[in-house]
Amino acid sequence: MKKIFTYFLAVFCISQVAAQTTEKEAENKAVPHSSAFKLVDVSPTLIETPTTPKAFGLGILQSFDQSGGWPQNYSAEFTPYWWALPKNRDVYKFIGIRRTEDPVTKSEMYRSSPFSALKMTNISIAFLQKDLVPDSVDSAQKIFSAGLRTTIIRVYTGAYNEKLSTIINEIRNFQATRMAERIDDPDIIAAQLSGDKEKLAQAITRYSEKTREEVEKMVLRIQNHITQKPVYQWDLAAAYASYGIADTTWKTGRAAIWTTQSVNLLLNAQGESSKQNYLTISGYSRYMRDNFALKEGGIVRSNSFDIGGKLTLELDPISLGIEAIHRNYELEGDLLSQRVIGFLNYRIAKDIYLSGAFGNDFGLDKTKIMALFGLNWGFGSEKLTFSD
Repeated sequence: MKKIFTYFLAVFCISQVAAQTTEKEAENKAVPHSSAFKLVDVSPTLIETPTTPKAFGLGILQSFDQSGGWPQNYSAEFTPYWWALPKNRDVYKFIGIRRTEDPVTKSEMYRSSPFSALKMTNISIAFLQKDLVPDSVDSAQKIFSAGLRTTIIRVYTGAYNEKLSTIINEIRNFQATRMAERIDDPDIIAAQLSGDKEKLAQAITRYSEKTREEVEKMVLRIQNHITQKPVYQWDLAAAYASYGIADTTWKTGRAAIWTTQSVNLLLNAQGESSKQNYLTISGYSRYMRDNFALKEGGIVRSNSFDIGGKLTLELDPISLGIEAIHRNYELEGDLLSQRVIGFLNYRIAKDIYLSGAFGNDFGLDKTKIMALFGLNWGFGSEKLTFSD
């Protein structure tokens, strides 16, 4: 009876360790600058680089040309995926890997879906102040903006999928071996023979903790692997902004849809370090309806088209680069403007990001300087499992 009791007690304790270590938080999820900010050109960068958003995020931005020292631009972001169906959020579904059996060899096959990131659609709202009405009055309007962003296509390499499966299988095999050896642990056997229940409980606890430490090291490999960026990503975003005119009337200001395509080159591809460095090349285009465009001294409605590119060097936790965008309004007279900026982002703590940008902003005056400073906070405990 004592052996049976020992067996079940050990199984219970060790299974609890296994259960806890097969669910881990997805580390270093980013807090992107909201689409609601990007529509009205209040963002250090308008071109989004690939990221997996947090469940909830808050952001503040301040332009150095705004009066007063207190920030006047605020945003909030929501990613519903992290709030729904938590029991179904395993690593395979998160990345979009389907496991099937080869009909000939009976071995497992791994295929990834390029559309698996659609579930990471991000919704944002923003309250800000900026002078976007080209009239003679030099004052900022109160602006409410709402937007969404989703990833249409996300592509990983076949080697990425195979490596993830290899890591997970190694952990499972490790746990199975540990479970098979649980009763042969010399401390547990000695405590059992002594008949001292307190020593037996302590021996089982020590064994469980030793198992936990070793499994945690292996689980860290998964965390480092799933935070890798895809080699290719295609994002789509849209937003709408309403302007407060003279503090009494709200009118539609802008509405736009835009797309970004990015290629990520992992610079430290060897090893499994938690520090991941990338060179990212992004292309961008945007179609916008602007109800407050300037033509021959008057305000008119006009469509505009943006096209641009961005080069980012990410040396975790710092990323820096340059972005250039050309804007062309569909008005007579070929109303053109450009935005060329340099930017720097820094993760100062877990889920807290500092960002800044400096350069030339959109506008007919090519000497118009833009300088932005911002902070983003991410909130949420986004856990993924790797159990069957």
